[in-house]
Amino acid sequence: MSKWNIKPAEVQTVLTTVQTKAETLGKALTEDKFTAIGNGLLWGSALTAEVGTAVGQVLEEQGLNLQVIQNHISAGMAGVSNATIAYNNAQVEMAGTFQTEMVKAADSGDFTYFVNHGYKG
Repeated sequence: MSKWNIKPAEVQTVLTTVQTKAETLGKALTEDKFTAIGNGLLWGSALTAEVGTAVGQVLEEQGLNLQVIQNHISAGMAGVSNATIAYNNAQVEMAGTFQTEMVKAADSGDFTYFVNHGYKG
């Protein structure tokens, strides 16, 4: 770790950009859009019934994937920001702990560690 050269201002710039993009992604597929897709398929009745079912299954499956993506983005932001602060406070072991917890949170979606132990600010 002695070879690290973390520049907090640059990390903050990247995290701000990531947060903006994550918010855009989170708003990209809303419940209203899913409803509009379903309603659009109703016009063909029996002809499009199977299409609606298939689209519903794809959307459900991809919805789960979108949540996983959001978990990874949020975990990355929490882990990187907390590890940067810890490292700059000469808390190298704690920086490593934040990295480990980041991976756990990305996989599980549980951010309790960061809520309880993360830097506030």
